[in-house]
Amino acid sequence: MGISQIMCIIFGILSLICMAYYIIAASYAGAGSSFLTFWLAAFVGFLLLAVFFYISGKRDWMEHIPKVVKAATVVIVGAGLLLFAVLEGMIISKINAVPEKDVDYLVVLGAQVRGTRVTKSLARRLDAAFKYASEHEDVIVIVSGGKGIGEDISEAEAMKKYLMDAGLSGERIIMEDKSTTTKENLVFSMEKMDKPDASVAVVTNNFHVYRAVKLAEKLNYKDVQGLAGKPDKILFINYMVREAFALFKEYLVGNI
Repeated sequence: MGISQIMCIIFGILSLICMAYYIIAASYAGAGSSFLTFWLAAFVGFLLLAVFFYISGKRDWMEHIPKVVKAATVVIVGAGLLLFAVLEGMIISKINAVPEKDVDYLVVLGAQVRGTRVTKSLARRLDAAFKYASEHEDVIVIVSGGKGIGEDISEAEAMKKYLMDAGLSGERIIMEDKSTTTKENLVFSMEKMDKPDASVAVVTNNFHVYRAVKLAEKLNYKDVQGLAGKPDKILFINYMVREAFALFKEYLVGNI
């Protein structure tokens, strides 16, 4: 079996895996869910590569490609894969984050609210915050997030209601309801604290902790850690791949 045939099989299998994952994830979360179109694009891309190697195996196209082009392609692809692996390693380093010491504040980052109801993704953040707050009676919880398109109330209000329904006293919850981005979540939440050097744990989904903590450090949080919510088992791979691209972008524009 030649190299073209082997590559054809590999890319064919990868295309089927991407399509299968898209179908499963879309059935679970809806076809319009964030980043899922990536898997359709990956399916098409891998399928085209499989076809290319199939045809090249029949017509010996590979033999006519200059060696320098082949070498450059291998280097570029290899560098891309290495960069992706490094970014994923960074993400994984904080994926089970819990504060190593008691903190003064929890800052729960906002996420989409459907009407007045928190989404599954946001509920995971809030569940982690509630568990920590239940075990640390002195911690103050700042719920951060404004009102976006399709939201009947601010994310902060929905988050506060969720925590109070779970049994957390409203006196321990501060609402920050003006922010629209993660950066604003952190900037506006800091303004709600009674001291600039307060110890803080940023609460978010597990795949997002590394980026959120690095952003907080960039924004001059003096003593910041992470607290990770539980993963979504079906969408976990989707979120991990998306986060690698997001992390690369943040480094590229100098946000972290």
